[in-house]
Amino acid sequence: MTLIRNANEKISNRMTRYIPLPMLRASYGFLLALGAPLGWMLVQWLAGRDPFYPDNLDYLLYAYMTLATAVVFTGLGCAIGRREQLITGMALTDSLTALYNKRYYKSRLEQEFERFRRQGVLMSIIQIDLDHFKKINDSWGHQAGDEVLRVLGALLLANCRKNEVAARVGGEELSVIVCDSDGEQAYQLAERLRKQIESAEIPWQGQRINVTASFGVACSSQGDDNAWAVYQNADQALYRAKKEGRNQTSVYVPIP
Repeated sequence: MTLIRNANEKISNRMTRYIPLPMLRASYGFLLALGAPLGWMLVQWLAGRDPFYPDNLDYLLYAYMTLATAVVFTGLGCAIGRREQLITGMALTDSLTALYNKRYYKSRLEQEFERFRRQGVLMSIIQIDLDHFKKINDSWGHQAGDEVLRVLGALLLANCRKNEVAARVGGEELSVIVCDSDGEQAYQLAERLRKQIESAEIPWQGQRINVTASFGVACSSQGDDNAWAVYQNADQALYRAKKEGRNQTSVYVPIP
């Protein structure tokens, strides 16, 4: 049962990645509505009447049943889909930054690494850590720190493609799974993000807060045993960027 449930979840995740939930549930409702005339045929058959006898075959009735149930079930399916989308979003996203949360990030990281292992599709990870974030909280207050994270979350969402996964994985630690990408492409994205963060002026109580961030980049390779290895490589590159002066991007280079 667990295997079946996991398989259904994977199929559902893949479908909803391309089809919005309201539209998907509305289509289910429409298909369900097509069963209304079939149900009426079954009722007639159980009552001992031939549903295909000319006197019992009312095309106008069947058309009305199909149209009415299609409108009701499609509308209901769309409403359910919207509600489900809202609940799913609340469960998978970080309430402060609107980025994905760590739980969803770990799930997608495993999926993308498995895709790399099966199909050879490269994936990269960008690790991001705000420089001296504690000083921001100490100097401006924790509410100011939250505002900085909100702005940076919006910045990441604006720069990432639809198939990339930007998440908040720690207090001030952010991460991006760059799908279908090698290390050079991920580096270019990281540098673009770094420069935008450096030039951003975050308004707070009539003043401006300036921040910088350090970046670590790692690309999947055949030497990686699992997704966690790629994550650790990116984290190692991030540590080197911070050690060498912060506000820079470091790329993990595998040791031959």
